[in-house]
Amino acid sequence: MPHTTNKYNKKFMLDSFDFSRIDFIDILCGSDLGILMTDDKGIMVYYNDVQATIDKLDPSDVLGKHITDVYKYNNDSSTCMRVLKHGKPIINYALSYRSSNVNVGNTIHSVFPLMKDDKIIGTICFVKDYNIMERSIPSFLSPKNNENFAEGTRFTFASIIGSDPLFVNAVKTAKMAGNSPSPVMLYGETGTGKELFAQAIHNFYYSKKRHYMDINCAAIPESLIEGILFGTVKGAYTGAVDRAGLFEQANGGTIFLDEINSMPLAMQGKLLRVLQEKKVRRVGSLETINLDVKIISSLNKSPRELVDSGEFRMDLFYRLAVIYIQIPALRERRLDVEELGRHFLQKYNAVLGRTIKNISPELIDFFWNYPWPGNVRELEHIIESAVNMTSYEETTLRLEHCYFVNLLCKENSSHLDCIKSKPLTTADSVDSLEIPEIPAVEAEIFNLPAKKSQLEKNNIVKALEKTDGNIAKAAKLLGISRQLLGYKVNKHRLRLNLLKIKLNSI
Repeated sequence: MPHTTNKYNKKFMLDSFDFSRIDFIDILCGSDLGILMTDDKGIMVYYNDVQATIDKLDPSDVLGKHITDVYKYNNDSSTCMRVLKHGKPIINYALSYRSSNVNVGNTIHSVFPLMKDDKIIGTICFVKDYNIMERSIPSFLSPKNNENFAEGTRFTFASIIGSDPLFVNAVKTAKMAGNSPSPVMLYGETGTGKELFAQAIHNFYYSKKRHYMDINCAAIPESLIEGILFGTVKGAYTGAVDRAGLFEQANGGTIFLDEINSMPLAMQGKLLRVLQEKKVRRVGSLETINLDVKIISSLNKSPRELVDSGEFRMDLFYRLAVIYIQIPALRERRLDVEELGRHFLQKYNAVLGRTIKNISPELIDFFWNYPWPGNVRELEHIIESAVNMTSYEETTLRLEHCYFVNLLCKENSSHLDCIKSKPLTTADSVDSLEIPEIPAVEAEIFNLPAKKSQLEKNNIVKALEKTDGNIAKAAKLLGISRQLLGYKVNKHRLRLNLLKIKLNSI
């Protein structure tokens, strides 16, 4: 094994020693820990005897398979796959899972990326059997789920889920921000995950001993916000007491100013002065306190609109947006909807004691075409609600479990695939639907983009008719992905056409 000097071990290695002479595989085989390794695609390439004993599996049935085919996780996604995706180690993480032989494992995982030439070539996972530890170690010494969280935080970059290029670029920028003490500004609609990004940046930059303080600027009355941020001294006003403000409490760590655009303009000016001088003075005090704080702020409206309307100071924007990260809305990253839905399904399976394994194609289609005004937060709450509506015996999440579908269909059926629990079968019920006709392409129109769009629209309708409205089959017929077809159906406003085709096929 070549001598490596990555950031995790270089300070613990003597450069003059030739580590290549050591047969590390013998050490792994003789370890009293369960150890497994994957390649950069998640394929199992090493699996020792201890891990085989924990899982009650034969190594020959494991090696060469994808890790998600070997293990089924009850309350989280694969730690190895998360490390492959984000490049950060996960240490002492308690995990419950089922192996392919239905054996239940309760283990503690420490997973590290394997690097070569600054690229991840795989992962190595060290596993401790929690059941054995519980019998031999006092409970107060037992490890808890721990990814080096700072107090007051719950998220790291390993918690962030999404593979859409726009979103991946936002995460990449956030990691760069995590390596810098400069101010960071996050822009995204409500529910896109700004707080998650803020906590991940803090945990990436600081150790867990550094303070993380956050404040929702929209929730604090104007008369109180200065005292809350900067602190007060006794006698400054009636009822005032000696109290440190959030900036002072966060000294040496991070302060997250959520929805800072809600801050009054007068307060924005005072904040700008604090940022420029890197000093804070409590309300009513003459003494100044030096600050060493990483500032993360967020906006839920376009910064250009806020500056143009005079709601937000331009000089404060430039001071806070040294690193600017735009988090895309969920409707702009539809590729991630299904992945997020399955993640939340696993989460609420564990919370609510369900064993739901699948999401029906009809519900996935609905998710694909719903505009998600509440973004990821709305998706999570919808999944939680739907899981509550299932019985303990059911294994698939369906449209009928989502009570909100009927409510939304009544309000706006133009963009929703409202499949009724009792299908319409009569000609009258089908004909009563007002389906917009697809106009023919007129010969005198020579607008190439318009003709191309119309041709695409007509071909999609023909493919859907040929496959009786089956999205997957129609996509295969058209030579495109199911996800892309779902997007194009929504783009051309063909949801009601699709509904009519489905009803006619019943």
